Amino acid sequence: MKGLIRDRSYFVTDEALDGAGELGFDEGDIVDCVLNHLSETHFYKTMVSEKIANCMQDVYHITYEGVRVYLKLQVRVNAVVIQFKEQ
Repeated sequence: MKGLIRDRSYFVTDEALDGAGELGFDEGDIVDCVLNHLSETHFYKTMVSEKIANCMQDVYHITYEGVRVYLKLQVRVNAVVIQFKEQ
């Protein structure tokens, strides 16, 4: 995931951008959160995608810039940030 984001091979959904915006964050903050702050200790669960058959997504709970964030990620051909919102 981090390698794909470093290589700029990622996509941030409108839902994730809207959620980040509500918290005062933007796409740069989402990228910073994943690349520089996210670790295995933030892992919460793996779940099946509600929209894409046979696709798994990982959910993380992380405190970023003092805000507890629900972060949902998936890897297909590129990295996809599905959600970034307050937990």
